[in-house]
Amino acid sequence: MALDVVNAMRDDGVLISTTEANEDTLKVRPPLVCQAEHVDRFLSSLQAALASCRF
Repeated sequence: MALDVVNAMRDDGVLISTTEANEDTLKVRPPLVCQAEHVDRFLSSLQAALASCRF
């Protein structure tokens, strides 16, 4: 499921990946300068990606 989330978020313009050790774990690496609007954008994209996944 994590790869589906990664692909959906990349399609939405948000770069995210999985960890090398475990492809079921999302790796979030925000920029050093991260403002509230960046967090809001990330959370909106994550919510949409999770909603599009089948559990």
